Amino acid sequence: MRCSRAAELRLQSVPSKPIRTNPIKSAIPDAFRSDRPSGQEGNNDAHVERPEFAGPVKYGELRLPSRYLLSPLAGFTTLPFRRIVRNIGGVGLATTDLVNCRALLEKNSRTMQIIETHDEDQPFAVQIFGSDPGHMAEAAQFLETRHVATIDINMGCPVNRIAGAGSGAGMMCSTESTIKLVQRVVEAVRIPVSVKMRLGWDADNLTAPFFAAEFEQVGVCAIAIHGRTREQGFSGSVSRPGIRKVVEAVRKIPVVGNGDVRSVADAAQMIRETGCQAVSIGRAALANPWIFRQLDQWERTGEFEPAGTFEERLELMKTQFRYMQDAHPPHRAVILFRKMAHWYLKGMRIRKKLRGDFQKVKTTQEFDEALEVIRREGPVGGNRTGVLTDCHVPVPGGPVDKW
Repeated sequence: MRCSRAAELRLQSVPSKPIRTNPIKSAIPDAFRSDRPSGQEGNNDAHVERPEFAGPVKYGELRLPSRYLLSPLAGFTTLPFRRIVRNIGGVGLATTDLVNCRALLEKNSRTMQIIETHDEDQPFAVQIFGSDPGHMAEAAQFLETRHVATIDINMGCPVNRIAGAGSGAGMMCSTESTIKLVQRVVEAVRIPVSVKMRLGWDADNLTAPFFAAEFEQVGVCAIAIHGRTREQGFSGSVSRPGIRKVVEAVRKIPVVGNGDVRSVADAAQMIRETGCQAVSIGRAALANPWIFRQLDQWERTGEFEPAGTFEERLELMKTQFRYMQDAHPPHRAVILFRKMAHWYLKGMRIRKKLRGDFQKVKTTQEFDEALEVIRREGPVGGNRTGVLTDCHVPVPGGPVDKW
């Protein structure tokens, strides 16, 4: 697969050359690199200097409750988890896992489950991917009939089966056809349409600023930008200067900064250094579902409460499992919840053996029994009511061309 140079890009950083498939040594050039490490201040530091905030975030006519968004994460940002973070508070918009537009049009049962929502889950967005303009437009129209608040087009997924087929990050390898596809979707519906993308395909094809400007012209309501290239995958650090170039490329629509935001301090750094109007958070929300409330408190007051204690996390875990049972038969709910439970238990500082034992439960009775053992033993160190240190949620590793 090649990313075409496309003379109309008018970007000096986009030479015509084959896409490299070997592991990258330098993800982004120095001009797009951020030298400041992320996450120097943790969630437990309640005093973080506030940057200058822009006005309320609007997706077209839709005004978001806050500027802090839940990113789509396949297998994790399910309706039960979205309800959890909504109940805690501070979420401006939550987005579903990415959805194949063809599967949506076929009303595939698993896909239809992904787009399910609830009265508590508002406003919410559905993220779609595909390379056929007609199918994408038709999928958007279908979602509009189901009262989805806004639609997000995925231009950032780096996985080979998606990007290699011309969807996701693969859309960054063409210009005219991608712009026409996005325009077709925008014109097909009355609800707002946003685009989520990366800085570019690789360090030599940093096309995000160009696309952002073009998408604004065809009516996109917002741009969410992950500060890495497709070739970079999740390696290295995000380029906040790269995100800033996208902010500077648009005139009126909001730009959402994404990547390496694990704490309030990280969000402050993202806003301060990029000028983005909103921040999108994914994996950090698995480790700390309270992060959106913390960010909202911090913006309003300059301070924020710590994340939940052991007992509060235990109750949150039970509540999410209850939500899972609302949508699935009991045995299926247990199996599906085990993946999410791993991050709850890690954040609760449960010793490794008990976390491993929990991954083997198959029935609601075994679930309750395992949870009771965890409740009795408590966290390593015995801190049930105080602040728990943050846990790290790893990202996919290895050469991106092998994903």
